[in-house]
Amino acid sequence: MTNNPLLSIIIAAHNCEKTIDATFQSLLDALGPSLAQAEIIIINDASEDRTGEKIAHYAISYPQVIISSVTFKNIGRVRQHGISLSQGEYITMLDSDDLMKKETLPQIIDFLRETRPDMLLTRLHEIRDLNKIDHQWSGLYPEKLSRKDTITRFLIHKDLQAHLIGQFIKKEIYLHHKIPAMACYEDFYVFPQMLMDASSIYFQYDSHYYYIKHQGSLSSTPDEDKIANLIDCTLKMEEVLPNDFHHLVLCHWLDIFIKHKALLNDKHQKDIVKKHVIMTHSPGFFLNSTVRFSYKRKALSTLWKN
Repeated sequence: MTNNPLLSIIIAAHNCEKTIDATFQSLLDALGPSLAQAEIIIINDASEDRTGEKIAHYAISYPQVIISSVTFKNIGRVRQHGISLSQGEYITMLDSDDLMKKETLPQIIDFLRETRPDMLLTRLHEIRDLNKIDHQWSGLYPEKLSRKDTITRFLIHKDLQAHLIGQFIKKEIYLHHKIPAMACYEDFYVFPQMLMDASSIYFQYDSHYYYIKHQGSLSSTPDEDKIANLIDCTLKMEEVLPNDFHHLVLCHWLDIFIKHKALLNDKHQKDIVKKHVIMTHSPGFFLNSTVRFSYKRKALSTLWKN
C-alpha cells in the first residue's frame, strides 16, 4: 500500500475478465512514474468469471493495489465502499472496461498537488470503435470555471456530464455526499450536489480518458426501473440547484418526456414529468438565452400533447 497517496483510483469490477487486463495496463501506462503517488482500489463485486483471479495477480505485483471482494451487485454501493477504503486526498473513478491515455496522470497529479482545486473535471473521450484509439493528448491546460459556469455547462451538456469516472474530486466532498445504492444513474444523483459544494473548479477539455461506449450498456437500454432512477435524480437536482437554473433543469424533464414517454407507466411518475413539461410553456422559458433553441422547439412540440 502507498503511504499517504495523493490520488485514490477506484475501479468497480464485475465479470470483466475480458477487459480488466487492458484497463489495468492502460492505468499503469497513464500513471508512469506517478504510480508511487497513487493507490489503486479494485472492488470485485460478485464476479463469477476469472476477474478475481486476475486482480489478485495485480496486488502481488504492485503494492499500490488494494483489493476488496463484495457481493453487492450494485454500482452505487461498490463506489461508496471504495471511497470508505480510500486514503488519498483526491478520488477518481475508472470503469473496468474503459481505457486511459498514456502518460497523462503525472501532469494531472502535479496539478492537483500544486493547485489543490476542489475539482478537476474532464471531458470524456467517447469511443465506439477501439481501432480509433490513438493516445494523442495535447497536455494539461485546465480552464478555471466559476460554479455558475460549471453548472450551466453541465445542464446544457456542454463538455460536462454527470460521470464520476475521469473526474478528480477531493475526498472531502465525497464524504459530504454519499453515493446512493442505485444500479445506474448513481453519479447523476450526487454530481449536482458536489458542484454546489465546490468553489475551486477547473475543467480540462482534451481528455485523458477513453469512455468505451458498448452496445447494450446501461444508458442505452432504458427500462422502467432505470427511468424511475432518472426521475429521482432529476428531482434531486431540482432540489439542490438554485432557482436560477430552473429553466435549464426543465430541459432535462423534456428529455425524459420525449425520449422515455413509453416507459412512464406509473401514474405518479407520469404526473411528475408532465407537470414539469407544462412549466416549459411559459414566456420565461422561451426568452431564456441559456436554453438552446432545440429545447424551445421540443417544448413547442409538446403544447398540443398536454
